[in-house]
Parts: sequence; structure tokens; C-alpha cells
Amino acid sequence: MRNIAVLLIVIFILGPLCPASAQNFRVGKGDLLSIKVYEHEDLSMNVRVSADGTIKMPFIGSVKVSGMTGGEISEHLVRLYVDEEYLVNPQINVFIDEYRSRKANILGQVNEPGRYEIDEDTSIMVLVTMASGFTRRAYKKSAQVIRRVNGEKEIIEDVDMGGKVIPGDIIVIQESFF
Repeated sequence: MRNIAVLLIVIFILGPLCPASAQNFRVGKGDLLSIKVYEHEDLSMNVRVSADGTIKMPFIGSVKVSGMTGGEISEHLVRLYVDEEYLVNPQINVFIDEYRSRKANILGQVNEPGRYEIDEDTSIMVLVTMASGFTRRAYKKSAQVIRRVNGEKEIIEDVDMGGKVIPGDIIVIQESFF
């Protein structure tokens, strides 16, 4: 009974620190997937999502996976293998080993401008911290965000430092006038 209580306490304390949203992560180009097909080791593999958002799988060829979660990819692969009559009742799990598509750029008045890996909770201020902080001349109250919306580049001015960063964003820290 005591072990169960300790386990529940550990889960309660560490639960918020675990990336629960990894289940909801949408795969993008460059991400590395680990695909496990149980009882068919020859079909299990590690594969990187190509620039066109596809992966190559034995027997079924090129499969579009960009924008899907790991669970959705698993279900899609199961359907394809069953529909093509290669497997009967396959058990397929997809794990995301590397998130290359979850990056954002930060430019301007930061000490180390560049491209950084982000998660769904990354704010502009956290990205500034990843870039080793502001320079002496930085305007520290807001930033400019360049973001693609429906394929179009959109420039958003005066975004609060607590604003969330999404993959593909370019954050520009402006120079202060004073």
C-alpha cells in the first residue's frame, strides 16, 4: 500500500513535467520516426520524414504523414497494410524520436541569434533565454514575429514577451531607441 502511495505522489509531482503533448505532436519534415510492427521485425524501422512530408515503407511505398500525430500514423499504416492485403490485423506503433520540425529562429538584439528547438509552451522570453539573453541595446518589452499563416508571410508587431512561439516563427528583437 505504501508503494502505491509513493508512486501516486511521484506521478502527481512529475506528471506536469512529462511531455504529455508529445502524443498530440503533429509530425513535420525532418522528424525522425521509430516504427515498430510487432511480429514483423523486417517491417520495423527508423525513418526520417522527407521534405515532401512522406516516409517510405516496405510493400506500400511512399506514405504521407506530415501533419499527423503518432497515433494517426499508426492507424493509417495499419489500414494501408490491411487494405493492400500484406498483413492481417497488424500491431503498429509509431514513436517520434527526434523533433526537427519544432524549431524557431530568433534574430536581432540577442547574444546568440539562431535556430532553436521549441515545444508548445515556449514563449518569446524563453527563446531569448535560449539565445543567451538580450544585448545591451535590445528593446526588452516586445518583439516582432514573422509567421506563415495559410502559406502567406505575416508580420506581427509589438508581441508581448510572454507570447507563445510556434514552429517556423522568426522572432526579431528590435533595437531600443534609448
